[in-house]
Amino acid sequence: MHPLGNPAESGQPELHVQHVACVNNAAFVLRFVVQRLDGDRVISQTPAGGAFAAGQTRSVDLSALRFHGHALDVGDRVRIRARAIGGTRRDGPSVAFAPNGHTATFSVRGTTLSFSVNRI
Repeated sequence: MHPLGNPAESGQPELHVQHVACVNNAAFVLRFVVQRLDGDRVISQTPAGGAFAAGQTRSVDLSALRFHGHALDVGDRVRIRARAIGGTRRDGPSVAFAPNGHTATFSVRGTTLSFSVNRI
């Protein structure tokens, strides 16, 4: 896994997905946004979704999202940014968009001030 950037540069295959899912395996309530990237730079993000408790999962269809009024193009990179209610924020690894029905699932683990977001 790579935290950001182009996985092809690290020798890993490109992961193209249509959906992202966030599994709350943490000891807190969380929210997340989807961020559109240009390289390592965030150029736009969705509004925060509703908060959800430990043991729950939320999924987003990337093809339904609009960033500054525009849909994602195939190959556009996105990542999730999780926020612990009453705590800090962390970024997950990035993935590329493609309308292929595939899902990248991310697990959030830890406590409000010390947690991780990893692709599973």
